[in-house]
Amino acid sequence: MGLEAFDLAGYLRARAPDARPTGADGEWLLRCRRCGGAEHLYVNVTKRCGHCFRCGWSPGAIDLVAVLEGVPRAQAAARVLGPGAQEGRPALAELEALRQRVRGAGARTARASEPVPEIELPTAYFSLALQHHLEIEASLAPYRAYLARRRVPEARIARHQIGCALVGRYAGRVILPVHLDGRVVAFQARDITGRSKAKYLGPPGARLGDALFNLDAARRFPSIVVCEGIISAICAGENAVASFGKALKPNQVALLVDAGRPVTVLFDSAKHDTGAAGAHAEAELAAAKLHRAGLAVRIARLERGDPADNSSDVVTNAISEAEAFDRLRRFLS
Repeated sequence: MGLEAFDLAGYLRARAPDARPTGADGEWLLRCRRCGGAEHLYVNVTKRCGHCFRCGWSPGAIDLVAVLEGVPRAQAAARVLGPGAQEGRPALAELEALRQRVRGAGARTARASEPVPEIELPTAYFSLALQHHLEIEASLAPYRAYLARRRVPEARIARHQIGCALVGRYAGRVILPVHLDGRVVAFQARDITGRSKAKYLGPPGARLGDALFNLDAARRFPSIVVCEGIISAICAGENAVASFGKALKPNQVALLVDAGRPVTVLFDSAKHDTGAAGAHAEAELAAAKLHRAGLAVRIARLERGDPADNSSDVVTNAISEAEAFDRLRRFLS
């Protein structure tokens, strides 16, 4: 008996009452026995390995049996492989292929949806890259001051068509357009007054989950950095994109897969004063999604704030010292 003969689907039916097939080819979903996350552990019974989207645990069949039964790994190996069978170590020449198989285990093919429609900027939009009449310039001063305080370079203001609106729904906000394939497909209007309950506003019907800020430029670089917010991405470098929050959407993952570049996740640091202390866990979750889709992923950490709160040297060092998201180190031990 070998690993190929082990009926993992039948085993899950018998030993894991909470396990259920998802409908995808060979994929089952159950509670993670490492972190306790309900329906966070995906197991591919054909490839005989899994991945938890909460804690990043990537068990093979033997590891899964050991944890489910609470027995030593050697005993679990005997159950999976048969008495007296040797698990063996993968040859170094085969290790990368093994990594790729497990990394993509259970991954659904990432497919972008239909083209994202182009939109128009608000009619009251004023570009902050241009000089206007003196009366208008006086009204634009707070917006320019906000961008300067957030360390947004003037060259990037022009490149990304950053502007503002002085009247209407978006008054008191800098307007941050989102381009995809050279077209404006969305924008975020960021409050600069501190008085609005809504920090960001967007155009009705905008599909932010189908785009990434600055992807057009970032995919020309050897690697891509993923940040939460647009200003964070601007301050993180020309190869940085923004996902408009910590939760990567399926089509955003698909866009990064299409770009075919290694990815570094650089989210904001934990904000204990506001209760948002799970920043690194959220970065792990985003990295797990990308890892599961087959991308090489690293996670960078900042000691405080977001990229705009830190000097360029601090941000550069954080990216260069990013840790690889790799749950397969057990094969090297």
